[in-house]
Amino acid sequence: MSDTCIKTRITVYDGVLSRLRESIASGDRAGGDFVGTEQELARQNGISRVSIRRATDQLIREGLIERRAGKGLFVRGPETQKRVVQVVVPDLAFEQCVQIARGAQTLASERGLEVQVYDAHNQMDRDIEVLSRLPESAAQGALILSWHHPRFTQVLLDLHRQNFPFVLVDEHSPYLEVNSVTADNYDGGMRVGHALIDYGHRRIGFIGNMSADTIQSRLEGLRDAIGDRGLPFDRSLVVDLAVQPQDDWAERIRICTTGLLRRPDRPTAIFFSDDQVAAEGYGAIRGMGLRVPQDVSVVGFDDSPFCRWLEPPLASVGQPSSEMGRAAMEMLLSQIDSPTQPKTFEPLKLKLPVHWSPRASIGPAFSAT
Repeated sequence: MSDTCIKTRITVYDGVLSRLRESIASGDRAGGDFVGTEQELARQNGISRVSIRRATDQLIREGLIERRAGKGLFVRGPETQKRVVQVVVPDLAFEQCVQIARGAQTLASERGLEVQVYDAHNQMDRDIEVLSRLPESAAQGALILSWHHPRFTQVLLDLHRQNFPFVLVDEHSPYLEVNSVTADNYDGGMRVGHALIDYGHRRIGFIGNMSADTIQSRLEGLRDAIGDRGLPFDRSLVVDLAVQPQDDWAERIRICTTGLLRRPDRPTAIFFSDDQVAAEGYGAIRGMGLRVPQDVSVVGFDDSPFCRWLEPPLASVGQPSSEMGRAAMEMLLSQIDSPTQPKTFEPLKLKLPVHWSPRASIGPAFSAT
């Protein structure tokens, strides 16, 4: 059905707009009153659901009504001014998750929103269950921190198909055309590579869970930093942890670290994919009777607060986690306020700058080959 009347060139939903505006202005519909679902309004007014969607989007932009996922349209009033968004994180035991959530909460508070934080406690099934229920919840949108797992990607795809507003944090998914925010992981990997090469390291190992696109970007940065200096990149020094959320990470990290360091041509430095993996790596290195950095230099990623308390303090790349939370919340609010995107919509994939924190865990190579 056309959106305009051929004879008058007036949009067919002008009448709906006028009637709803008038009923709200006159007090016939008070704040919190149920207006209806788009399907009901289309049937009552004899126009297409597409036309109703355009009319209601206009009223939402004017601040007269609001759309509640899975419930329908309601008149906005003093008691409905507080909008609710969710921040869904894999595990608040990780400092990065805490800082992203805090950054999001800070901006939301400035904009008068209520934020509900859900912690999955490192249980992916629980996380997926919460995500699948979001369209029927009171939340108008969500920030979702990545699990870097195919099952997680599938539930995001389902949310996207239902037009539920969300922003993906800590992953630029190649399978989803959605707004996302990450740190510049590639640049972080390059900074690590250049720093280690400057110390004379030529054989640099890498240990991480390669299923995550962020980890792959860190490795790519390291690889290109080595190439920039005209040095060969030894792919055999790259070890994929290949772990699932429920696996024993500590044991797998120990096996991968000792495997690298038992090689006759062992690396003089190891870049661990994040600080917690590096902390476990410290234990494996010491268990072999080796010293950091005299026998092997170690670098992490995230610049977590505990880096300073390790012995020796861990060199690391810092992510702007709080700023990532703020930026993602800003994206989400824009998405909520403009629910109908044009067909030419290009998702915004924002990368924020990282910083390099050199510490005592890196030193000169014990042998430069």
